[in-house]
Amino acid sequence: MKAVLISIRPEWVKKILEGQKTIEVRKTRPKMNLPFKCYIYCTQSADMLWILNERERSLCPDKIADVFKAAKCGGAYRGNGKVIGEFTCNRVTNLFSNSRFWLDEDDVLHTCLSAAEMRKYANGAHGLYGWHISDLRVYDHPRDLWEFTGLRETKFGLEPVPITRPPQSWRYVEKELWND
Repeated sequence: MKAVLISIRPEWVKKILEGQKTIEVRKTRPKMNLPFKCYIYCTQSADMLWILNERERSLCPDKIADVFKAAKCGGAYRGNGKVIGEFTCNRVTNLFSNSRFWLDEDDVLHTCLSAAEMRKYANGAHGLYGWHISDLRVYDHPRDLWEFTGLRETKFGLEPVPITRPPQSWRYVEKELWND
């Protein structure tokens, strides 16, 4: 079964984990039936995403992660360069064709972007899509890319390939069974 591996910068991952960002904005969307699973890859950056371990989360139930520059952080796992969790995309909104989206301040608010920032990001693209985030799950231990199997489209269907580099935006992967 197919799923998606999506690359997201640490500051946006933190907003997703905190529940502020519930719509991820992308220029394309997968050719998949809804709902579909998305694995969150936290990109490399000078800003480090630190995910609190189970003990620290129990002490601070309102806090899952933080982003700051530090080489080490006690009581937390480094999320950069790792798959830190997953979500279900239960709805995809075509933001260019859905004029109601732009009028609904609540929807725009859930992207954590202003309408002007979204237009700048689109930069002449023919589409802009809002991937709606639901059923977020943060892994207790972030996973490496090599633990996932990528899928490449061929004229005969999908071919499994090893993942050696993170996707620029997103890519198809096989749905992992170790977390079901």
